Amino acid sequence: MTEAQGLIETDRLATLSVNGSDSLYWDGVADMYTSVIVWIPLAVIAILLLIRNITPKRLILVLCLVALTVVLTDQLSSSVFKPLFQRLRPTRDPLMLDMIDTVNGYRGGLYGFFSGHAANSFGLAVLFMWLVKDKLFSISVVVWAALSSLIRTYLGVHFVGDILVGALAGCLLGSLAYWIFHMVTRNDDVRRLHGSGLLYTKSGFMRSDVFTFMCVLFGTFSVIMIGACIKESII
Repeated sequence: MTEAQGLIETDRLATLSVNGSDSLYWDGVADMYTSVIVWIPLAVIAILLLIRNITPKRLILVLCLVALTVVLTDQLSSSVFKPLFQRLRPTRDPLMLDMIDTVNGYRGGLYGFFSGHAANSFGLAVLFMWLVKDKLFSISVVVWAALSSLIRTYLGVHFVGDILVGALAGCLLGSLAYWIFHMVTRNDDVRRLHGSGLLYTKSGFMRSDVFTFMCVLFGTFSVIMIGACIKESII
């Protein structure tokens, strides 16, 4: 067995260890977690966080960089890497088909390297980490990004390797977006007056707004867990 074959086999074994379960409850959690609707409140709060804490002079630039991060991570995955490498998803791989658990029959597209969901999630998480510069906030968004990514392996539509490479790409592109922001604004005469570190983060974001964001994030986690429990009891 060559080194490359060994890595592929290790990736398959790691994927099988994360993929699926015999629990309808966790299947429900995974299904709800991937729903766009459940994350709308967090998206709204994230936009409000930017509006309330970034000066109008810089806000349009930041919103454009958020959009750019999403577009770049998505297109790099779907338009470059997937057609270039043509690595089948676990749900499409003939060697994995009989071993992979799916949820509600969802199998995704044909190719899965690398994961666009992982790239999007980590790209946004890293960009917001750089913008906000708060330890607890950073931990929270990394947890969100990691769960958003690993859920894809639980569903069987990505290998762990797809997730890791997607996460790395997202981190790089999120950092690139912030670097652009820094280079464009470094000579601005904009100054935000803020006092105690108890009230503001290192970048001047109000901690009360950051706390609100984290409350909505973990509140969404709770809604997903409770919703999956209710769904299981109905079934």
